[in-house]
Amino acid sequence: MSANNPFFHRGAIRRAEEFFGRNAQITEILGLLRNGQSVSIIGSRRIGKSSLMLHLSRGMVREEANLAPPKAIFILVDCQELGGSPPEEVYDALYTGVLDAANDADIPLKPSNRPGTYRALDRALNQVTQAGTAVVVLLDEFELLAANEQLGPYFFARLRGLTTKYGLAYVTASQRPLYAITADEEVLSSPFFNIFVTLQLGLFSTEEAQGLLQQRLANTEISFDQTLCDYLLNLVGAHPFFLHVAGYHTYQALQNGEALDSAENRSQIDAAIEIEANSHISYLWNNLSHEEQYSLATLDGSIDIIRLLEQQCLIVRSDDNGYDYTSAILRRFVRRQEVAGLIQAGPFVIDPSRHQMKAKGKTMALTNSQFALLTRLGESYGTVVHGEDLESAVWGEVLVDDPDRLKTLIKRLRRAVDPYSEWIVSERGVGYALRPPS
Repeated sequence: MSANNPFFHRGAIRRAEEFFGRNAQITEILGLLRNGQSVSIIGSRRIGKSSLMLHLSRGMVREEANLAPPKAIFILVDCQELGGSPPEEVYDALYTGVLDAANDADIPLKPSNRPGTYRALDRALNQVTQAGTAVVVLLDEFELLAANEQLGPYFFARLRGLTTKYGLAYVTASQRPLYAITADEEVLSSPFFNIFVTLQLGLFSTEEAQGLLQQRLANTEISFDQTLCDYLLNLVGAHPFFLHVAGYHTYQALQNGEALDSAENRSQIDAAIEIEANSHISYLWNNLSHEEQYSLATLDGSIDIIRLLEQQCLIVRSDDNGYDYTSAILRRFVRRQEVAGLIQAGPFVIDPSRHQMKAKGKTMALTNSQFALLTRLGESYGTVVHGEDLESAVWGEVLVDDPDRLKTLIKRLRRAVDPYSEWIVSERGVGYALRPPS
């Protein structure tokens, strides 16, 4: 990556001055913690959970909430390192975190000669709270700890007991809700999992997304005009990770002297952005069930599936109370996927078995003949289908003395699929094709 490109972030943001946004969420979390309430942060992959946890661990961020040292110490633990650890290693990580945070806050603690034990952790917490200091434990990537087979119900009951004994509060960060991150019913039944307020970490607002782009460019000689910003937001949406990807390639293009002053020129940066973004989108897609993939392709499904797709920042409510994709690159990706039982062709998503056709999430009413005709065109998306083939798909081998019946049906189909009528292209003397209008 270019050394001076300000959109270099691909992992957690570790410098306080480079963290941006999430003010409302930070205020809400700190308000809950001030009252001793534990918080479960839920958010999709690369939405910024780790960056937020790092930011919360900074004393200056917590000053206004009266949770800066020595009023409170925050211990940040990356659970990626503890996914297969026995209880003793987890206790030791927590104990070490308490010791380090207390030392930074000038709170004297008597070290234990048996640090890898629950008793050592308990005694350290006792000394801290006796000094009038509150303790908050931040557990990033918490699903790896919850799914650790070496940590049973007794371990989590002990963690829960610390909240009662010392007023300790936890903040967990995970991709899925706590009830969904462990297959062990005994572990899930632990009272530990019942003490959390859930906070969903989602997309930036439009204002935050615009602000992120401008903040990153503040100390550079390059600027994105409003038209370019709007183009990028439509292309990648308000997802902070994708905004960094889009900003990076846009910055490089402008730095290399490329003109992005027209729609055609701006579209030239799409390929580089999509190549980098698609690995992340592929991960999300491949972790969906077939039913969830079907719902994402059709923008329709059960309440539970729609909620999951919203939580994964894949769909958002549209102005007409339906749903839409969170970005143009996601829409393009989904349309390229093979989904059993569906024909995806341009703006059209066709389910032959259910006799259902949607265009950009909206169901369109078609007659049987119109549906059969569009289905046949969709099966050969992008290529010309001969008139005889289309007639056979609609009417079978029934002979009718009407040479214009296909033309008439095509006209009616175009009216029925308006405003997408121009996608049905006539090839004079050959047939018809379903493809992007020229």
